Amino acid sequence: MASERKFVRENVKRVRIKQFLINEIEGAGFGGMTIQRTPIGTRVNILVERPGMVIGKSGAKIKELTENIQTKYNVDNPQIEIQEAGAQASLNAQIMAEKLAEALERGWHFRRAGHSTVRRIMNAGAKGCQVIIAGKLTGARHRTEKFVEGHIKYCGETAKEVMDTGYAVAKLKPGVLGVKVRIMRPDAKLPDEVIIRKEEGEAKKQIERIVERKTEIKAEPELEKKTDIKKITQIQGIGPAVVKKLEKAKITSLEELYSMNLEDILAIPGIGQKTAELIVKHIKKLIEEGDTNSVKS
Repeated sequence: MASERKFVRENVKRVRIKQFLINEIEGAGFGGMTIQRTPIGTRVNILVERPGMVIGKSGAKIKELTENIQTKYNVDNPQIEIQEAGAQASLNAQIMAEKLAEALERGWHFRRAGHSTVRRIMNAGAKGCQVIIAGKLTGARHRTEKFVEGHIKYCGETAKEVMDTGYAVAKLKPGVLGVKVRIMRPDAKLPDEVIIRKEEGEAKKQIERIVERKTEIKAEPELEKKTDIKKITQIQGIGPAVVKKLEKAKITSLEELYSMNLEDILAIPGIGQKTAELIVKHIKKLIEEGDTNSVKS
């Protein structure tokens, strides 16, 4: 029971320190904090949009914060470290909630401020966001307005894992406005996002088939190419008489002859068995080597 009370006491202290920092560095864009115990004391990491406002002139502001945390909350040797949000400020729900509250306090209409905040968050790459503004927006009666875009998870363990929530208060003359910003992070993975991957062995076989097919295509001569049928005489044993017989059979290129099998060539009048075998044996090599080298049988 003593340990449980200690946990509760420590968490209450963290919440009070966080609220103290939000109030003290208002306008600097507070984006969250973490507290870590170290061998020499306690490290307090603060994420802000404008670090200069937290550090102050010659470090006076951060020194004052350190002394207040140590005396008010009995923190052992606190060491404050400032981390700049940078480009990730638009994806930090707490920073965006405070910026929205500041815009409302400067006189922005709540619809303009809400839509502008949603656009900025979505342009930063968020999967979804929700902005809620509640209070006396236009009259004496309380109203709640919501601005939503993209995916939003409202409850369950998934909402705890993928949603970032920030709160802020805008103080106006009619009363205070509550601001709540919820952001789904760009790297959030939802339970229904399933990627089906093929087995490693099957994928390997498919790659091998594709490579083999490409090799076959590369090895085959280009049938669209037209090589004069007279080049067939470069095969030793085939003369102009054979060329005339081929031309008579309306065969005008080596590629057409290559597409024929032995039976088709034998069907040409005047072409004997030996000549047909010579053609079948050397036609492919003749096409590949081009018309400069002769082929010997």
